[in-house]
Amino acid sequence: MAKIGDLLVQKGLITPQQLKSALEESKKTGEIIGKTLVRLKYITQGQLLEILAVQMGLDYHPSLKEFPITKDISKAVPAKFVWHYKFMPLKIKGKTLTIAVSDPLAVWLMEDLKLHLGYDVDRVLATEDEIMASIRRHYGIGAETVEEILTQDGTAVEQPKLKEEEIEDVEKSAQDASVIKLVNQILSEAVSARATDIHIEPYRDRVHVRYRIDGILYNMRVPEQIRYLHTAVVSRIKILSNLNVVEKRLPQDGRAIIKIQNTKVDLRISIIPSIYGENVVIRILPMQMLINLQELGFKDDELRQMEELMKMPYGIIFLTGPTGSGKTTTLYACLSKLNKDAVKIITIEDPVEYELSGIMQIQVRAEIGLTFATALRSILRHDPDIMMIGEVRDLETAELAIRTSLTGHLIFSTLHTNDSASGATRLLDIGIEPFLVASSVNAFISQRLVRIICPACKEEMRDKDLLPNMFKNMKIYRGKGCENCKFIGYKGRTAINEILVINEDIRELILSKASSAQIKQKAQQLGFKTLKDAGIEKIKLGITTPEEVLRVTELAE
Repeated sequence: MAKIGDLLVQKGLITPQQLKSALEESKKTGEIIGKTLVRLKYITQGQLLEILAVQMGLDYHPSLKEFPITKDISKAVPAKFVWHYKFMPLKIKGKTLTIAVSDPLAVWLMEDLKLHLGYDVDRVLATEDEIMASIRRHYGIGAETVEEILTQDGTAVEQPKLKEEEIEDVEKSAQDASVIKLVNQILSEAVSARATDIHIEPYRDRVHVRYRIDGILYNMRVPEQIRYLHTAVVSRIKILSNLNVVEKRLPQDGRAIIKIQNTKVDLRISIIPSIYGENVVIRILPMQMLINLQELGFKDDELRQMEELMKMPYGIIFLTGPTGSGKTTTLYACLSKLNKDAVKIITIEDPVEYELSGIMQIQVRAEIGLTFATALRSILRHDPDIMMIGEVRDLETAELAIRTSLTGHLIFSTLHTNDSASGATRLLDIGIEPFLVASSVNAFISQRLVRIICPACKEEMRDKDLLPNMFKNMKIYRGKGCENCKFIGYKGRTAINEILVINEDIRELILSKASSAQIKQKAQQLGFKTLKDAGIEKIKLGITTPEEVLRVTELAE
């Protein structure tokens, strides 16, 4: 039998010099040559397994999606075996179990499975990443932990329903190492998947776990038996965020800072009661955010406009858009650029989403009377040059912000409107006088987030029949779906913006209480680009798809 190193050289996957270097390293560490070659990044695990498959007479499968794995197979092989040994059962025929393994030299695995499960074992090869992805897909997140908690001496035990007065038992179960492990697995998987939110939702006979990834909610596969552990999981989350474990009838909000995969993350936890138990939403925020407007997706001409607006000594810049459109992140990027020793910046937020070094940040606490308006009155005595008000929600806050800007302060804030032209009419509707809006506001910036086509599986779209006519003559790209993007076709998000600078023409319309449609029409005559225009530019650049632009802009037009 030819040696693995020689086969790799023959195939042209490594050079003789790389093989020599790996052999020397292997002698020093005692590691087998294949693992050394992968560790030194001379080859990938897939390339190694492909050669091993030829050498050992086994089949290699780059993807396990081709196997129709049924529930019968996953029920026949317990999750604890699968997670412990890191293999994936693929099919059962008679007394023979076919499994995917990443280490063909682990022959003891076959003996253990035959001893415990009574099956003869056939093997195929697949990478460890592909096997783990398949395990999560078919067994669910934390399947082995759920099985461990609910099993005593190999027999599944249904957890009895807890009465409200049995608080000590709930707390004890929430402190149990297995429940802690289960919650950690849910959190860790969310961070790995780049999720921004985790939703844990109880229903009559099941518990849904969903992750929001790039703005879209996806159902996560979890074991059905997790419904028996829902109370314990919620209690663990409450303990983690210093909430009242006893209280189940009222909404609660908390915060926790944890370390996952060597990264500190800030968790914002909200719990509300529902008819089948407590519903949990966890917002995942990075502890450090070093980002600029270019990284957010602002194009060169938009950056120049933003630079001019940020140079203004006073006035208000409003960011508009629905919740989750990245308004706060854009405001933070502006403040980071303006954050210098020569200026003092103070923010009033609800909540403070990211910590910015060198900037004074105030958390609104309505329950003790610390609102946007009361905080704004007080911070003027602290001699700020630049302020950020998290959101203008009412007449009092709006009036204070506008009058403050007229006294020589640059202010950033947000409004909930569908487009930038509606910003002025919203302020008028709140009760602000037209002359105050016209003299204080520098710009309204509307923003949306669109998903970016996955660069690893990006391809030109040939079939455009279902697209609107405006896109049919364009070169359109899409993501086919691959491991890199979890077969979604998108990875990451970018901003599209429309910047309505308040010039003399727009001021006259505001003073005459013109409608948002009239303001928009006039702005377009002056060269204003709408959200759809910005989206179409990013479609032409191959950054996103028509479906994405239409998804986030159809309400704005």
